[in-house]
Amino acid sequence: MHRPACLPYPHRLRRLLQGAGACLAMALLPAPSHAAPAYPAPIMGPQTTAHAWGIETRFAQSTPCRVEMTINQSIFMAHMPEMIQAGLFNTQVTPALQKQIPHYLMNTLQIDVTPGFVHALFTQRGAPASCHFDWFYTAPDSSRHPMVAFDMTRAADARIDWAHLRFGDMAAATRNTVVDPRFDALVNQETVDVTIALGQNQNAAESDLPPPQT
Repeated sequence: MHRPACLPYPHRLRRLLQGAGACLAMALLPAPSHAAPAYPAPIMGPQTTAHAWGIETRFAQSTPCRVEMTINQSIFMAHMPEMIQAGLFNTQVTPALQKQIPHYLMNTLQIDVTPGFVHALFTQRGAPASCHFDWFYTAPDSSRHPMVAFDMTRAADARIDWAHLRFGDMAAATRNTVVDPRFDALVNQETVDVTIALGQNQNAAESDLPPPQT
C-alpha cells in the first residue's frame, strides 16, 4: 500500500493533538554552532527527550544507507503525561483515550520527529546521496511491527526550508513511501475513535456552559 509518509487525519485532530510537534522536530536538528559530525554518526543526540520517550535509532546498514527507528510502545505510553505537559499532545488526550489509540499516538509522534532525524543524517559530513528509513514499534508483548518506510535524498533535504519547517514539507519530499497495511488499519480505526471522543468532549463542554444571562 503506497501512501504519504504522514498518515492523513483531519486538520482539527492535528490541531487538538499536536501542540509542539514542530518544536520537537526542530529540537532534533543539529546545533548550527557545532561542527557537523562525520557520517555515519548517531542521528539522535543525547540532548533530546526522544530516547526517554521510547525512541531508538540505529544504522541497519551504512552502505547503502538504511536507518531503523523504533518506538517502544510501553515506554512511550508510560511517558504520555510528560509529552502532554510538554505540549506535544493536547490535554484532551485523557488516560482513557490513550488506552484506545496507542497506534494513532505513536504515528503522530513519528510524524513529528522524522524530519529532525532525516535532516540530522543529511547534514553529516560525507552523508550519502540518499538513504532508506524504516519505522517500527515494539508492542507490550515485545513483538516488533513495521509502521512506515520511505526513501529520502540529500538533494530533497537541501530544498526544504528547515528554518521555517511546515507540516507536510517532509512528506512531500519523500520517495517510495510504503505504510504497513496492518498499522494503517489500526491507525485508521483509532482515528475514528479519536473523532468520536473529541466530539463527545465538545458536546460535554457545550452542555456545561452556564445559561445566557438575561
